[in-house]
Amino acid sequence: MQAAVATPGRTLVVVLEPGDEVLGSLAEACRRHGIDQAVITTFSGAFRSGRIIAADHAPADPELPMPDATAISYCEGVGSGTVTRADDGTHVVHVHVAFGAKDRSGASVAGHLLEAETHYVVEVALTEILDPPLGRIVHAASSGIPILHLGEAAPSGAA
Repeated sequence: MQAAVATPGRTLVVVLEPGDEVLGSLAEACRRHGIDQAVITTFSGAFRSGRIIAADHAPADPELPMPDATAISYCEGVGSGTVTRADDGTHVVHVHVAFGAKDRSGASVAGHLLEAETHYVVEVALTEILDPPLGRIVHAASSGIPILHLGEAAPSGAA
């Protein structure tokens, strides 16, 4: 386990409009406002399309990461996540969502957001984190998935 008291900075409110690509737009908003790392506290809206790591069937081995991506269209969604910077300086927007599809009477699917397009509006509030430094590393027990890391030193079990 990791835990640290975070020092918040500014709060950025982003309104994504019809046709906006969600993850790229959030990365661009952070870049424009000089935000290097943040937590996404509000993430909700209407999506024309989205693709998430999830499946419509039970996985063969629930211990392993999901191998499938599921596309969903014309849905409402909520989520939360983080913004960090990759080694090359690009912003990494990491969001997990629950989407309820119109054509499924609102039945939902949840998972890691790979891509999405705004339908009517997506409203996002994120809080800049000034300290500790946030990053992503592969942990020995994370099956190769980079996980959030707090601070400079690699945690025990890091690969």
